[in-house]
Amino acid sequence: MQKQWDPGNRSRFFITFAAFVVLGVTFKVMALVEGLTEIRPVNAIPQVAGLLAGPVGAAACGTGNLISDLAGTLSFRSILGMIANYIAAYLPFRLWHSFSKEEPNVHSGKNMLLYCIIAFVTAMTAAWILAFGLYVFFDTWMPEIYQYIFFNNFGFSVGLGMPLLILFTSDAICIKCQPRPKKQRLLHSKYVYFMISAAYLLLMLILLGGIVFAGHSPVNERYLRIAAAAALPCLICFLF
Repeated sequence: MQKQWDPGNRSRFFITFAAFVVLGVTFKVMALVEGLTEIRPVNAIPQVAGLLAGPVGAAACGTGNLISDLAGTLSFRSILGMIANYIAAYLPFRLWHSFSKEEPNVHSGKNMLLYCIIAFVTAMTAAWILAFGLYVFFDTWMPEIYQYIFFNNFGFSVGLGMPLLILFTSDAICIKCQPRPKKQRLLHSKYVYFMISAAYLLLMLILLGGIVFAGHSPVNERYLRIAAAAALPCLICFLF
């Protein structure tokens, strides 16, 4: 098995890191919420980097996001962005290999559907981490943050990320994917994994529906706080 930081993985890290920083800094001028988020084509990178390079790609996206914040938006809140972008890359890596025995690709309708479902779940996760992170740690609730993060992540992951994955896994390029992750002992049972996955999806949908479609706020609605707190142990199970 490849060592985590062999020369090939170092190359993957620095290429992903450089692409993330360049694309992230370029679009800083297109702010949606000043100092917090902007139109982000760079959000096409995490899912593709995670699927192809696993934790190495995730680390590159997390640190790349932190460094790109040096272009005018660096603050303590940047730590949340670093965590969210790491998870936005690493979660797809875990989910893909949990639900598919193939190496990551979108060369079939089944795999395209799986890619889109993972992008949807990951976009809800990133929006939850950032919006509720601001609420819990900085006493700031901004529903537009949740909405912008969700649509940025999902839209660019599908609209731009999927063509990139098609290109990188084509016969002409054929990037070798990171080896499959080891299965967590807790989730060896398919039944347990299914139950945790279903619970997590339900909690994410409750947050999405409550915030985006019902216009509710965790400041006033207790069920949103409960759903957000309950989702955390599910996410930890997926990641660790």
